[in-house]
Amino acid sequence: MPKILVVDDNAMMRTVMRSALERAGHKVVLADNGEKALKAAAGETFDLMVTDVQMPRMGGVELVRALRKSLPDLKVLVISGAVDEGQMHGYASDKSLGISATLEKPFTADKLASKVAEILG
Repeated sequence: MPKILVVDDNAMMRTVMRSALERAGHKVVLADNGEKALKAAAGETFDLMVTDVQMPRMGGVELVRALRKSLPDLKVLVISGAVDEGQMHGYASDKSLGISATLEKPFTADKLASKVAEILG
């Protein structure tokens, strides 16, 4: 069963993503900010991280950069509703970030599950 770290400062989004991913057969661990995600990633192994771009204290891109040092092969799905499509494509094409895919909010539970399945193969 793939384990996914979901990082979003919005409690409702975390709940919706957890529900969708658990229905798809994944184990889900939640974090409401980048600092908590770093702590979770230090203590557990994840197959994928789904992170929002814009969060207080530590945004998603900063989180990805921090995790790349210790987890260079971690698959990452970046989500956002506040960043324009061009910027999202820029994140995805930045090889140093190693982002597997991006997904713009709002999205459906099915779209999230489908994107995650695509990334995990």
